[in-house]
Amino acid sequence: MLFLAHILNRPVRDAAGARLGWVEDLVLTGLELFPRIEYLVLARRGRGAVFVPWDAVDEINGALRLAAEREALATVPVDPDAIFLRRDILDKQVVDINGRRVVRVNDLQLATLNNELRLIGADIGVGGLLRRLNLEGPVRGALRRLNGRLPERVIPWNYVEGLETEWASVRLNVSHRRLHELPPTDIADILQQLQPFDREELARAIDDETLADTLPYLEEAMQAALLRAMGDDRASDIVEMMPPDDAADALGELTDAQAERILHLMEPADAEDVRALLRYDEDTAGGLMTTEFIALPEAMTAAAAIAALRHLAPEDAETIYYIYVTDAAGRLRGVLSLRDLLTAAEETPVGAIMRGEVVSARVGDDQETVAHLFTRYHLLALPVVDDEEVLRGIVTVDDALDVLHEEAEEDLSRAAGAVEESAVLASPWALSALRLPWLLGTAAAGLLVALYLQLYREAPERLTSLLVLLPLVLLLGVQLGGQGAAVTQVALAEEATVGEILRGHLRRLWPVGLGLSVLAALLGAVYAWLGARAHPGPVGAVIALALVLEMLVGSLLPLLLHRLRWDPVLVSRPALAVLALLLGVPLLAWAL
Repeated sequence: MLFLAHILNRPVRDAAGARLGWVEDLVLTGLELFPRIEYLVLARRGRGAVFVPWDAVDEINGALRLAAEREALATVPVDPDAIFLRRDILDKQVVDINGRRVVRVNDLQLATLNNELRLIGADIGVGGLLRRLNLEGPVRGALRRLNGRLPERVIPWNYVEGLETEWASVRLNVSHRRLHELPPTDIADILQQLQPFDREELARAIDDETLADTLPYLEEAMQAALLRAMGDDRASDIVEMMPPDDAADALGELTDAQAERILHLMEPADAEDVRALLRYDEDTAGGLMTTEFIALPEAMTAAAAIAALRHLAPEDAETIYYIYVTDAAGRLRGVLSLRDLLTAAEETPVGAIMRGEVVSARVGDDQETVAHLFTRYHLLALPVVDDEEVLRGIVTVDDALDVLHEEAEEDLSRAAGAVEESAVLASPWALSALRLPWLLGTAAAGLLVALYLQLYREAPERLTSLLVLLPLVLLLGVQLGGQGAAVTQVALAEEATVGEILRGHLRRLWPVGLGLSVLAALLGAVYAWLGARAHPGPVGAVIALALVLEMLVGSLLPLLLHRLRWDPVLVSRPALAVLALLLGVPLLAWAL
């Protein structure tokens, strides 16, 4: 296989064998499917580089030999929009359309087809780097002796999409048609992998409609950055194409002045929908909902409703799984499905076939409450009403899934003692302040234990035995307490009552924990006899008691925090470690 690294810096000789210089670069003048090399850049010592048509190359084995002698050699000017392989493509980022990712070009694969040298692939693997360092042969040989091989990672050029960049004298800006054929989620993944400047350049090359479909899959801060970079005129066109809820999320990240400039350039009706959503807090049902839904008056007949759906559904609704029914004042009265509507007699009013009991949310309800309604009732969309029961919008299931994902990330951050850190772009001082309570709480418990152990300075044998057994009690206590706390937290998340949770623990968790504690106590007794030379009987019993208590308190502590309206997720690793210290150390000391 022939690669660019095999040709760069090679000597160039004329037909008579006289050395002319060396290959500095190869040049393309287009980016068709497998583009043809048009020129080589001939560098000459002490003189400037010249461009030689590739047609003048007669041989590329060893040194490049030209078909003509020096005197007959013709050099030509090159189009300023020509593409240089080394300068414009090598070591640059490109999009792997097939793999839906951004990659770096380490080398370029070439092939001779019909007496023409063509670019056929981009090497993105370590082999390309080794080839440029003249280390590919030794590394491959060493790997063969170890029954290994260097993987080939060459992307066919028809799967490569260039990125527009400031540093290139030539823009790799073919139509980006292959990029446009990707789903919006894949385009969003590619944009997120790029540095800000490259992201903005690629966004400029994507048409407005594709970009409007793609932006909702980006983080809101990234959406806002792209809107700022593209200017108010184009930003208003793109925001106008987005669903109102997604548009409000993106504009909510801008300053009020920036958002208002964009809204002012939009169609008045579209701008008003977005303004209405911007009035709600982003973490409420009002902030999640979209105003694109279908609501029919209860007096409308089934035939008229079907005719209205044909007109409204393509443009005015994000989903038509549910059709909402309202009274003359816009208050939510019921809901019906397409099946109910299609099977009803033509003259039947929709009010007669609707289901009157509708699960709904208030515009001020917390987003977590909204998400739990989706999971509890298995909904695809949830209507949102105001205090007068007027239907204001709907929340769709994709937004509810986003909320559940966001809440899960926040819970993990809290459980790790980094409360809300994943959602807050704060300074190091602010992040340190978030972690400080956990540090101080654990340090206080450790100080109490240290003071307690000071009482055993005069009994070094008892102190040694206590320190030998302490890791066992701490590790097992955190494990069992964490399991109990996790079961309680899941039950609370599913809105189980305190009685249901306690009965569940009594019936399932505590007997299991007791059995595991007894088994751990037996292991502890052996450990005590072998390591601490303590009496195994009382030590084993005390270890079992300590573990049962740690599991019991760990299971009940989320209930206490829930009762105090604190976040139960705060029963995390630091809290359980403190619990194990405060329970385990005194009990072990008493047994020893």
